[in-house]
Amino acid sequence: MSEDVLRSRDSNVTAKDPSSTFAAATSHIFQDAQRSLTSHRKLCIKLRTVQQQASARGYEDEFNRKFTSLLNRVLPIKKSEPAAEKIVKFCCQFVEYVNLQGSGGQAKNRDSDEDMMDVDDEVESASTIDSRFVEFLLRHLLKGIDAKSKVVRYRVCQLLASVVQSVGEIDDDLFQDLRSAFVRRLHDKESSVRVQAVMGLSRLQGTDDEDEPEPITELLLNSLQHDSKAEVRRAVLLNLDRSNITIPYALERARDVDTSTRRCVYSRVLSDIGDFRLLSIGMREKVLSWGLNDRDASVRNAAVKAFAIGWLENTGNDILELLERLDVLNSNVAEQAMKELFRYRPDLMKNLRFPDTLWENLTAETAFLARSFAAYCRETGMEDVLEDKMPEITKLGFYIEKYGEFLKVDDSTATTVEQEFILEQLINITSNMDFSDEVGRRKIFNVIRDILSEKTLPETITEHAISVLRKVSIRERDFCQVIIEVMSDMHDQIGSDKLDLKDADDSFHSALSVVDSPASVASTGSSRRSDMGSRRNSLTEERALREVMINLKCLHIAQCMLENIAGALKDNLALMSMLEDLVIPSVRSHEAPVRERGLRCLGLCCLLDKELSLENIVLFMHCFNKGHNALQVEALQIICDILISHGRTLLDDENEIDSVIIRKMFLKGLSRCDSFEVQYAAALSLSKLLMAEIIIDDQEVTTAISDFVSENKARLKWN
Repeated sequence: MSEDVLRSRDSNVTAKDPSSTFAAATSHIFQDAQRSLTSHRKLCIKLRTVQQQASARGYEDEFNRKFTSLLNRVLPIKKSEPAAEKIVKFCCQFVEYVNLQGSGGQAKNRDSDEDMMDVDDEVESASTIDSRFVEFLLRHLLKGIDAKSKVVRYRVCQLLASVVQSVGEIDDDLFQDLRSAFVRRLHDKESSVRVQAVMGLSRLQGTDDEDEPEPITELLLNSLQHDSKAEVRRAVLLNLDRSNITIPYALERARDVDTSTRRCVYSRVLSDIGDFRLLSIGMREKVLSWGLNDRDASVRNAAVKAFAIGWLENTGNDILELLERLDVLNSNVAEQAMKELFRYRPDLMKNLRFPDTLWENLTAETAFLARSFAAYCRETGMEDVLEDKMPEITKLGFYIEKYGEFLKVDDSTATTVEQEFILEQLINITSNMDFSDEVGRRKIFNVIRDILSEKTLPETITEHAISVLRKVSIRERDFCQVIIEVMSDMHDQIGSDKLDLKDADDSFHSALSVVDSPASVASTGSSRRSDMGSRRNSLTEERALREVMINLKCLHIAQCMLENIAGALKDNLALMSMLEDLVIPSVRSHEAPVRERGLRCLGLCCLLDKELSLENIVLFMHCFNKGHNALQVEALQIICDILISHGRTLLDDENEIDSVIIRKMFLKGLSRCDSFEVQYAAALSLSKLLMAEIIIDDQEVTTAISDFVSENKARLKWN
């Protein structure tokens, strides 16, 4: 821009007053800048020319003062005014343009070799002008950082944060002044000011000294965790540098009370981190669980998108590697994640193949993938896809038989966790199949029955195996009879232990009989008696331990069986026999684990028979009054289930238990302060009984439940 052009913009300014000429040109540029954002680039070039001409004529200070005086007019204007926002953006864009122009811009404007000789001097001069202008502007704005007006404080922080982002190096003294100013405004009472302070401090990250008492990162993390306003926490979340220290704090915001903040974790933070494999397995598990179980649909969708697109792309679209990174052997969220993956990416369903070679050499990941696929197909009604991609039911029976062979190996080291997991997945796959094929149904029936007979079968597999056995059994009586036979075979092992103990006694007496002389008996008899006695005691202890383990195993099988039947108890002689021979003796056992599990089985039996419930409800109440915490929780749950199953008629009959006694018992459990588990069980049971109208709406009960929830919000996990 020439001096003639500058004069033409203001007819009242003459060439004899160049200071006024530059001031008028600057004013006109600011006037044009508040009209449209599209002209800002062009206006920055014009203002840069005015600055250079003013500096060349010795009016650099006048230009700087004019620039800041025009900027002052924007400071008291609220942020809702569009013209003021345009001026702020123009000023920041001008500072950025000035910073970019520097040595490179000066050098590019040279055309001849003669001009190149003075490049270094002019570059140094231009850099000095730019640095003086930026420092003057920042110092000027710092004067208003503590203004009484919240609007001024907001505008100053906004401008400072934007200018700091655009400049390069800053003088140490100026840096400390900026840092101190932003820290003060980080505790401003206005949240909008705190947001801008966060933006400013985030530009200064990575510049802390090791001896700094309050590093910038710590200040930002403190605001991220404790600021009361969601917009401030979100500003920190989006501008915090990603490092091994800050990433866990950022991911914790997935549990923030604000929906937008939680959504930002999955839409922005995870993408900024990049490869999810940089996170620990525990953190991957938490982030997925928090996102997929969030109460807000938008957060759940963001979490699903991050998993189905971002995480899958990090593994090269290899689902098996993705499952390996999730550690499916110990994961609690992998199943839900795969369900969401299939729902979000239906194209993966079409491309999945399960050839025979895969079934012959299953791993934990391939078995889990097959099971997740089968479960999703069954839930979504895609039976045709399931039949097309899964092997027929007879083949599945042979695969279960093959991978169940490790149960028959006496060497415990051969029973690996992965083999157990694979067998569990195969049994789960079977539960989703169609058993219309009689040959396949019989094969599965025989294989599952044989597996249940193995004493080393883990409890998790036992539950799924009994569930499958119920599906393949034609009648409930047949199902119960098979389970009773399995338990009888296990109890026969206790009888064999008694024979082993008798053999030990016989061997003791036969050892003494081989001694001929009385003197020999006197000298050796006592030592042999001692050795044989210790052996007998060892066998007795081992037998007692095995008996407890077998009883626990049988009780668990009985519990799983009772959870899968609905017929009347007295109509099934096998169940009545089990009740008399196994459950009731277990309730009377001196071994606490056996007694607790027997009590649970007795409770399940009571759900099938009202008269049995009336006979034993006093026993359950006695367990609550005299038992330890775990037994009290069990008793509360059993009584609640019995009342819901049989209704208020259980309390209306002529017996010593009525609604008042039941109500007092649950309130007693709720008022206990030494056990959160007992309180939680009582509160949950009371809530169920209120909803089922077993306990009529009672103000004291509802108040007690509300007080418990209010006092334990931090410990309760709401999904």
